[in-house]
Amino acid sequence: MFWSGNKLHSKKKSLVPSHPDTAIDCASLVLTIGTEVYITPNSENDIKVKKTLTVEEPQFIIPKGQFALLITEEEVHVPYQNIAFISFKAKYKYKGLINVSGFHVDPGWKGKLTFSVYNAGPSDVVLEKGNPFALIWYADLDQEGIFNGDYANNQYVKKDKPITSISSDKVTDMTGDIFSPFKLKKDIEELKEKYNKEIIEIKKEVNAIEGKLLVRTGLLIFTFISLLIVIIRLLK
Repeated sequence: MFWSGNKLHSKKKSLVPSHPDTAIDCASLVLTIGTEVYITPNSENDIKVKKTLTVEEPQFIIPKGQFALLITEEEVHVPYQNIAFISFKAKYKYKGLINVSGFHVDPGWKGKLTFSVYNAGPSDVVLEKGNPFALIWYADLDQEGIFNGDYANNQYVKKDKPITSISSDKVTDMTGDIFSPFKLKKDIEELKEKYNKEIIEIKKEVNAIEGKLLVRTGLLIFTFISLLIVIIRLLK
């Protein structure tokens, strides 16, 4: 059974212990954008490592057709006897952002959540540190194989070290060319522009050659006629 907003309110201090002021939206907790982000390069000039957001520069752009890694500000706890589900807020879905990193959080999870997103929309999306952008729902698991409430010794729970930042491994996995429709369209337009310029240059060269040929042909005709006149005069 999913938890209600009232239950989330009573359990909130244990679910997001470092952020007791976390908002509740109906039956979910609201998660905000943290201090780190990685965006796949849209050009050769773009940075190829994760970016740290600051008070002075809190905003970033996810270009259309590009992927990004976002980490939550909140460190989330999921009790051993529960499972959680995550999703973006609707307004970001309407802009074309797609969550491609999964939709659940394992029992026993402790740490920040990393979202892998893709901008499938027609425009760039501007986000900012601290923006409420995701929701998390909690649900109960059955008691199969659990004795005396000892959930911690269950082999089917997460016991990894808490995640606190976007790891270099995740960034490495996202590097490389992204052949999105928008990038392919841009490449095609650049090639078209390049070849149009080359065609114009070729036409200029052809016109120049044709001009030179006409001049030379005219000189040859003039020379031939002059020689012919000289020969006729000599024969008289």
